[in-house]
Amino acid sequence: MSGATARELGFFPRAWAVCAKDAAQELRRRVAAASLFFFAATALALVSFAIGPFGVPEEARAAVNGALLWIILFFSAATGLPRAFVREEEAGTGIALRKLAPGIVVVAGKALFNFLLFLAIAVLSVPAFALLLEWRIGSPVALAGVVLLAGWGLSLVSTFLSALVARAGQRQVLFVVVSFPLVIPLLLPAIAATIEASRGDIAWRELRVLAAYDGAATSAAYLLAAVAWED
Repeated sequence: MSGATARELGFFPRAWAVCAKDAAQELRRRVAAASLFFFAATALALVSFAIGPFGVPEEARAAVNGALLWIILFFSAATGLPRAFVREEEAGTGIALRKLAPGIVVVAGKALFNFLLFLAIAVLSVPAFALLLEWRIGSPVALAGVVLLAGWGLSLVSTFLSALVARAGQRQVLFVVVSFPLVIPLLLPAIAATIEASRGDIAWRELRVLAAYDGAATSAAYLLAAVAWED
């Protein structure tokens, strides 16, 4: 796609083109996906062997499983999602990408790719986690809502921070330092809502918090994407 053709397209077609580009690159290299799946599988195996279905009292199992699930999902995502913009700088394609599309389009496309990657991990990890730890999910629909809302927030924040630190010298350390205070307000209601979903309830308050978090993160990314990626 030429620069002129790319600029003639609307926001969503250009964002989808960025997402498709990242997906095509990942299918060729499989670096991010392989690291995500490998970490998730390793964490699941370690948790199942260390705790197992009989290592936790029945009354505490919902809380422990809810927290462990999001620890696995978060650290699995943290191994691959932050590379959204780093690999552009490492490959030397960042300058060309800045000329083809504005920052918000690039951030949206890469966030969409990261979100789809996160969902793929969740689709495999959650059933495996439930099977290995004999975890009964009382409301699968509520759990799916939690995964969708928290997954989008986590993917978007990781993508935006990746754009922010992509050209920094110590980007891995900087990413961890900056991301910690931003993801804690996301993970706490996600864990609480997951615990309620495992008990068969819907945590409407936590779901509203996650939706508000997603809205705030999306608005901040829209306003600051150009500063983070283009400057």
